[in-house]
Amino acid sequence: MDATAGSAPDGGETSGLDRTALAYALLFSVPVWVGVTVMMLKVTGGRPLVLVVAPGFALGGGVFALVLLATRGGYDTT
Repeated sequence: MDATAGSAPDGGETSGLDRTALAYALLFSVPVWVGVTVMMLKVTGGRPLVLVVAPGFALGGGVFALVLLATRGGYDTT
């Protein structure tokens, strides 16, 4: 069994997102989502739900996507 990162338990390469990349994406995007949503809740007084939740999802989703793209890109040091 190969214990290197990026390999499947059967020895083959993984061809998708790995759990570490998803964990980092959530780690950095959830605080953005929560912070923007709370800020919008205070600004709007909590009346229009779409104006409160949409900016948080948009910015949190953007950070999530950027972190996933950053982890997928890689850097060849050879």
